[in-house]
Amino acid sequence: LLWYATAAGGVGSATAPTPSTTFPGSTNYYVSQATGICEGPRAIITVTVNPTPVAGIVAPVSYCQGVPATPLIATGSNILWYTTPTGGIGSPVAPIPSTATPGLTTYYISQTVGVCEGPRAAIPVLVNPAALISGIGDSSLCQGDSIHYIPTVTPNADAYAWRSITPTVPNSTISNLNTKETTFRPADNAQYVLRTTLAGCFSEDSVRVNLKLKPVADAGPNKPICLNGSTLLRGTITHVSNLNFNYSWTPTDSLSTPNAIQTLADPIVSTWYHFTVTTTIAGYGCDFTVYDSAKVIVQPPVHAFAGNDTIGIRNMPHQLHGTGGVSYTWSSPTALINNPYNQNPTAVLSNDANIYLRVEDAIGCVGFDSVFIKVYNGPTFYVPSAFSPNGDGLNDVFRVIPVGIATTDYLRVFNRYGELLFETTQWLKGWDGTWHGKPAPEGTYVWMARGTNNKNEIVEMRGTVILIR
Repeated sequence: LLWYATAAGGVGSATAPTPSTTFPGSTNYYVSQATGICEGPRAIITVTVNPTPVAGIVAPVSYCQGVPATPLIATGSNILWYTTPTGGIGSPVAPIPSTATPGLTTYYISQTVGVCEGPRAAIPVLVNPAALISGIGDSSLCQGDSIHYIPTVTPNADAYAWRSITPTVPNSTISNLNTKETTFRPADNAQYVLRTTLAGCFSEDSVRVNLKLKPVADAGPNKPICLNGSTLLRGTITHVSNLNFNYSWTPTDSLSTPNAIQTLADPIVSTWYHFTVTTTIAGYGCDFTVYDSAKVIVQPPVHAFAGNDTIGIRNMPHQLHGTGGVSYTWSSPTALINNPYNQNPTAVLSNDANIYLRVEDAIGCVGFDSVFIKVYNGPTFYVPSAFSPNGDGLNDVFRVIPVGIATTDYLRVFNRYGELLFETTQWLKGWDGTWHGKPAPEGTYVWMARGTNNKNEIVEMRGTVILIR
């Protein structure tokens, strides 16, 4: 081969030229081959020097230790990534730096335009150290107590911030929000987070405080009892775990077992009973004393009243009236009473009778009473034949007894001269044997009585009575 710089003329060189790549552009070279003494035509070789691509556009990158990194970014065409400034095989996939360890790591990129790869540009990646937190861990706490935390932070941070992440526990349960050391006093199980800041980098760790809750004592509801009755007081406890209990009820004088969780109470007057529970949570030293109270209400006696002893008409309905409670039972004999469980039934009697009444109040306390009914034929007025107003308490007043008489119109007493000595419309009111404030003389006096019976018929009677001194 003979090499030429021109297409014709010149002297060929047996040494192949080395093109210059200093400047971009195209240069023609020519070559011929000779066989024996004969040289053939020259062939053209065009050598093109392409411009070298500039380095890609990069910027320094920094991360905080432990914060997940993202793939690196550079601007250019057909980027290749390297871990060394020279040599090696480039990768088209951008690397993701590790942030596990603080320090400086340099990555390199080049861009390729056409067939030319440009120089490598350096991307410094700085992983800034974070303030690592240790010495903080979960704890158990007795309700009502506080706990002080002193975490270890390496290196010391520029700033600290505590917060609660439990919705029911406010930040106000933290004594110091912006110091490394702080005190917690939660009222419920809580989780707190410490955030440190160092050179703009954050790190966090959390602590859970498990609260050993104070038990809740319940003495039960207030209980009514009947006079001379009793009731069972039954205490209960909630929010308990691995506890040892001691119980006491006070006052003790009317209790069967005052140092047990339940006891029989038989007070004679209404009494408040106080239920006290002392506990120890094994392994935590949590000593609690809790209280509750319940009242035993002694009901007043049931004052059953069947009515005053009275009179009735033989074989006619007699109205009974009971008071003192909420339910009533009449008897003796029940067959004589139209509705023995009614408060105000009627009874049909052929003879004198005692009627008995059982009364029960709203809580089941019971009272008893009876009424004696003297049975007369009627309707009529029963009138004594004599009376003796001498102050001995026997037959001192002359009065008529209306049987089956609904209303009394009058009772009148006259002397033998027809003078009116006494008059009343009240059947229980009678004549005491006086006239104008002086004792009337012994003798026979005339009486007249009139009323209306249960059938709305007029009943009118008259007769004599002897006044005896």
